[in-house]
Amino acid sequence: GIRSSPAASMGLGGGLGGGSGCGCGGGRKKKRDAKPWCWYCGPDRDFEDEATLVQHQRIKHFQCPDCKKKLGTASHLKSHMRAIHKEEMSTVPNAKPGRDSFLFDVVGMDHLEEAEADLLAQLKDPEGKKRKKDGVPTTPAPTAPAPG
Repeated sequence: GIRSSPAASMGLGGGLGGGSGCGCGGGRKKKRDAKPWCWYCGPDRDFEDEATLVQHQRIKHFQCPDCKKKLGTASHLKSHMRAIHKEEMSTVPNAKPGRDSFLFDVVGMDHLEEAEADLLAQLKDPEGKKRKKDGVPTTPAPTAPAPG
């Protein structure tokens, strides 16, 4: 039968591009959905238009829990919490696990592809063994056995 991958269950199958699937590369690319959706809530939470999506994000994900100020991005909220309330915020409020990182500032549909690519890489390699940091593999190089 057809197996569903963890990426597919999180709405990451195929990315935003599409096409006819024939591999010829011709024709218009088809978007995953005509409606924009919230990165932090997941692809099952879609909106009529991007303005409504951004309004949702400002209220649900970018709003200060202390003073209720609505910020424009997740990183602005994190900076606000540090500067104004002297608190550290480790995750984006009301976001699903795995989508709650401050690594990407997804506002509306901007930066969505980068965030999806990073999440997909984490799902495929949860310990980061295959990813490189600063050009150096995260796992040590194998050592030769001691002469014996």
